[in-house]
Amino acid sequence: MKTTKIIPLPKPIDAVVSIPGSKSYTNRALLMAALVGKTVRIKNPLLSDDTRAMIDCLQALGIKVVSKGGDLEVAGDIRSVADKSYDLNAHLSGTTIRFILALASVVAGEKTIRGEGRLNERPIGDLVDALRQLGAKIDYLEKEGFPPVRVSSSKLTSGNIKMNGSVSSQFLSAILMIAPVVGEVNIEVIGEQISKPYVDMTIDSMKQFGVEVEVRHSNTYGVPAGRKYDVDAYVVEGDASSASYFFAIAALTESRITLKNMNPKSVQADMGFLKILADMGNAVEYGENQISIQGKGIKPVDVNMQDCPDQVQTLAALSACVPGTTHIAGVGSLRVKETERVAALERELAKMGIRSESTPDTMTIYGGYPKPAVIDTYWDHRMAMAFAVLGAKLEGMEIRNPEVVTKTFPDFWEKLNAIGIKTGTSERDPNIVLIGMPGSGKTTVARLLAKRLGKRCEDIDSLVAKKAGMSIKEIVEKFGWDHFRDLESDMVREVSEQNGAVISTGGGIITRSENIETVKKNGLCIFLRATLRILLERMEEDDSHRPAVTTAATPQEEMEKRLADRAGLYEAAADETIDTESAPPEHAVEQIVAKLQERGVVIRK
Repeated sequence: MKTTKIIPLPKPIDAVVSIPGSKSYTNRALLMAALVGKTVRIKNPLLSDDTRAMIDCLQALGIKVVSKGGDLEVAGDIRSVADKSYDLNAHLSGTTIRFILALASVVAGEKTIRGEGRLNERPIGDLVDALRQLGAKIDYLEKEGFPPVRVSSSKLTSGNIKMNGSVSSQFLSAILMIAPVVGEVNIEVIGEQISKPYVDMTIDSMKQFGVEVEVRHSNTYGVPAGRKYDVDAYVVEGDASSASYFFAIAALTESRITLKNMNPKSVQADMGFLKILADMGNAVEYGENQISIQGKGIKPVDVNMQDCPDQVQTLAALSACVPGTTHIAGVGSLRVKETERVAALERELAKMGIRSESTPDTMTIYGGYPKPAVIDTYWDHRMAMAFAVLGAKLEGMEIRNPEVVTKTFPDFWEKLNAIGIKTGTSERDPNIVLIGMPGSGKTTVARLLAKRLGKRCEDIDSLVAKKAGMSIKEIVEKFGWDHFRDLESDMVREVSEQNGAVISTGGGIITRSENIETVKKNGLCIFLRATLRILLERMEEDDSHRPAVTTAATPQEEMEKRLADRAGLYEAAADETIDTESAPPEHAVEQIVAKLQERGVVIRK
């Protein structure tokens, strides 16, 4: 696994950064260009994993997309799409799978549309329901409401749609963009409409392609019959989402950064992040095709980010660095993104010693003085870039799987280097550290997991006993528990220097915070959890007879007291929690493997 270490800025800077084209505008332009019916040149496009996914799907349908001198030429007519079977893979791109699903409803053939990884776990039911109201024939191939799907319709009929607006604005955008080839389409959004600026972006793009969307009231949209896309060339403006990380760096380090290729009047959703920084006291200046920010520092805020959810992670990271409470509302849509972003944020902030809590639609960060940490990205590009911002000021920050930024900002790390934030990438295979009470299954699961992953298995208790030349019981009886804990901490430091080991720890390792800090420098902590009843049953079968830690009169009282003292410590240290209550240890191993894959750890087949 690759890890990038970030070297902070030694002092505030005055720098200029050229921002790449917008992913959101590029994917919208690609879809609409395919509907024009003649060659369209897209200038300043973003070439990233997400836009390549869109290009791949269009090309699979027979639409030609050619790179010319940094531009893209789209040529083809959807009416010429052959009547045959197609397998369209959106990979990990949410915009692609939503937009292509709508497009697939108006082209010939039987189209199977799927994604990869977590994309197939992101809901798509509201878009399918809306398309069905216009006559689309769409079947779910696995789980109801989720990809993959099969589309067998080749045209839609004019009509009225009522659709839920609370899951994703991309559903509405997808139907609006195909409306000109359908006929008259009227869409009423029911309930709360989230991320409305992204819909405004779609309307802006359609206007530049020659089609006006009629906005009636705040929740009804119409595209009259007879409208047609007609454009020869289209220029993609700079990506406000990409720019936001540099805006955040300026605020955090009190630097001045000018972002080139930025439209000061852009309707992109993440322009709202600039207002949040301005409200903190940072100075924002708008020029011709550029925006500058003079950082003045950061403050706790109370904001609703429903309209710019992609910058919640950046604001949460910034908030960790300022004493006080930051409250962010409107985070519900983050729970169905590349990862469960709110949960991921809480885990990574906890690594840094920052407490946070959440409800289904809010997140609260109790900022202060964060410690550097090795950040897991969960294959989420925005996790990588948001926490990389902290590396501009906090020494010791490292980002696992730094290559995930290719999803939307392929040269992100190079841009950081260019303004003086140096980075170094190395191959580091994280240790897998099992923590939990005696009887939770650590030793057995560690042995099986090491075999499954092809890694070394290290047992802290066994290593301490071997080095001391006596059993743990003998060590404690002769020298006392404090001496054993000292030996244990020494062994923790020694074993943690390894790469790629599966480490089984003693139940009491958690009682010293420095032990957890040590193992987390290059390790993921997996808490094996079981109830008191199960722990007692397993310990009765164990003939090791370790000495008591407390003065309890019975083994049950002893275990009850230990569990009461340690349960919260295990939960706080855990990167992941696995219940070992009733499932066999082999099942726990596969659960751990699945969690590691989510975090980007490469698993041997």
